[in-house]
Amino acid sequence: MTVPTQIRSEASHTDTIGAGKGSYVLLTHLPEEQTIAAGSLSPSLFARGYYAYVGSALGGFRSRLGRHLRTGKKPRWHIDYLLQHASLDAIVICETEHRTECVIAQTLAWQFKSVPSFGASDCRCRSHLFFATDDIMSSVIYTFKSIGLKPRLKYLRGQSSK
Repeated sequence: MTVPTQIRSEASHTDTIGAGKGSYVLLTHLPEEQTIAAGSLSPSLFARGYYAYVGSALGGFRSRLGRHLRTGKKPRWHIDYLLQHASLDAIVICETEHRTECVIAQTLAWQFKSVPSFGASDCRCRSHLFFATDDIMSSVIYTFKSIGLKPRLKYLRGQSSK
């Protein structure tokens, strides 16, 4: 098992997240191919590369994203299992009062391969996790804009974003 080398638990990261709510995309990098069992999903082979996970934080970004930034937590959601092996490189958010994560996920599904059922146990989407061999941040930002959302970078590994 590979343990990510970055530290995600610094308080300064959660301080800059803010109290807004809406949808977000976690951009991660898996340094080597691995078989990962994500909760109730069957163990799957995850290729080396970049992953974009789409989620919602209608209860507030600070608590949800703060949880994703913490290490050593008990896994609760599918993404928690992936984050045990992958680095969290960036978080892109959009503030909204409405559920937009499925629209974001469906738009990304036209562009990227997905991991079946990952993060989509409470909706009808095929997946909320998408894969590419190259960095996909620019595609994620374009996706937000193409569906009328205003993306903001709220976390970049090694830096705090405002």
